[in-house]
Amino acid sequence: TDPKIKSVDENLILSDIKTYNEKLSKITYLKGDIIFFEQNKQKSLNLIFLLNKEEINQYFIKNREEFFIYFGFLPIFGFFLFYIVFRKYITIPLEKLRQLAYYNNKIPKAFKIRELESIRHSMVDSFSRLENEKKEFFLMARTDSLSGLANRNSLQEFLDRLIPTAKRKQEEFAFLFLDLDHFKTINDSLGHNIGDELLQKISGILKKVLRPNDFIARVGGDEFVLIIQDYKSNLELTNIIKRVQKQLSKPWVIQTHPVETTCSIGIAIFPQDGKDQISLMKSADIAMYEAKKHGRNQYHFFTKELNDKLLKIINLNKQMRIALKNGDYQLFYQPKVCLKDSKIIGVEALIRWIDKEKGFIPPSDFIPLAEENDFIIDLGDWIVEEALNQYLDWKNKGIDIVMSINISAKQFLQNRFAENLIEKINSKKIEPNRIILELTEYILIDQNNSVYSTLRKLNEFGVSISLDDFGTGYSSLSYLKKYPIDYLKIDKSFIDDSCNSQGKVFIETIVKMGQTLNMKIVAEGVETQEQVEYLKSISCNLYQGYYFSKPIKAKELEEFYKSL
Repeated sequence: TDPKIKSVDENLILSDIKTYNEKLSKITYLKGDIIFFEQNKQKSLNLIFLLNKEEINQYFIKNREEFFIYFGFLPIFGFFLFYIVFRKYITIPLEKLRQLAYYNNKIPKAFKIRELESIRHSMVDSFSRLENEKKEFFLMARTDSLSGLANRNSLQEFLDRLIPTAKRKQEEFAFLFLDLDHFKTINDSLGHNIGDELLQKISGILKKVLRPNDFIARVGGDEFVLIIQDYKSNLELTNIIKRVQKQLSKPWVIQTHPVETTCSIGIAIFPQDGKDQISLMKSADIAMYEAKKHGRNQYHFFTKELNDKLLKIINLNKQMRIALKNGDYQLFYQPKVCLKDSKIIGVEALIRWIDKEKGFIPPSDFIPLAEENDFIIDLGDWIVEEALNQYLDWKNKGIDIVMSINISAKQFLQNRFAENLIEKINSKKIEPNRIILELTEYILIDQNNSVYSTLRKLNEFGVSISLDDFGTGYSSLSYLKKYPIDYLKIDKSFIDDSCNSQGKVFIETIVKMGQTLNMKIVAEGVETQEQVEYLKSISCNLYQGYYFSKPIKAKELEEFYKSL
């Protein structure tokens, strides 16, 4: 026990295990002294260790086995058990969450670990809401919100599937473009809420009338596309169309308002009238407008002639605008003659289009188109300017005759038409009573304050108003009495009937009515001496027509006027 006292037998000094084993094999015992104290007396104890090699070996073998059990097998078993538990409750759930986040195709069952279950529940809830929103957006993108029908996107997808199938099977289908007649009038008069409800009811009727395999889409305000498949003949197709038109033409009651509407339908057949949505829509649209021209509540099939007609109109629309820039329009003048003394008292300015390549193009070909696309406003401004300048030119040459200028409805209904015309006449220092504006009855139909105000301003300024083609439109005594009209023009169709008694009744009635209202009467289209004599007999004031002179150029009229 005293660290200063050391006594070790050399047999116990072992350098390593190998040395130990070698010595152990040679000796049979170990001897050593142990020094200890009893109070302050040192004593020595001699110890002898008898070696039992077999027992020692068993001891080491036992300890080695226990070492492998406790420090080898048990840790490995524990690690394996931990791996299984960790994988079951941590790794696999996390992998399922990853797959749910990435693929979103299979929802895992509830997890045992609360934190992971919370994450799973949150992800499932979020993905469910996203899926619902995706479905809602999908429906919104392909469904018309007002009617619940398919929209343009859905129509395109349907045709993308239908057209390849029809090509492969060599089948046809009908592409119908349906437009409600006068729907704008319903919106303007009763309100858009009534119009919207009417569209909803019409959509419901279309669903009921058409067959389950037919397709319906709303592609515009009051425009619908119907795709009819599996019909055996055009007769069956037209019967379906007639059934649709019959159902839609029934009277409706919308919020206590009685409403009547009809529809016009254009029909294009795949593949001869179009091989994709754009061409089918174009062909059906052309056919639909042709149906409207035939009186509305009609249907019309697309034809090559219709397409050629459209191409001609498109080309004509482009050419007539270029013609104005190139100066291809001219004014011709037809004399107005006094029946009493056969003197020219005025002329009517008539536009002519002389194309450098095609030659003369009749006004009946381009004037209706110009009115339809509003080009008539630009053309009308040119006519007014040209006619006023020609009047000044003739006046300077000693020819002071009244100039009659035709004014279109759209030109007349423009804002500040009267003010602008008055400014133009004043700027050229022309006497207002030397100018006559020729208007059609169409302008006076609405009898609104704007029309009356414009006519009153012109009348007060001194410009005369002539009502053209009287009797051919919506003739009404009310506007003859209300509006300041100075001239009534009898249409050529009445003059042609002057040879029979019934025709004479109409002419004489117009003349007497005009004279009673202090208006001068002008007969148009006079072509024979007999017609002139008849008009004299009933006291008609003026006439114009081929009997006296056809419309001629300004220079020719100068020479003709001076020769009389």
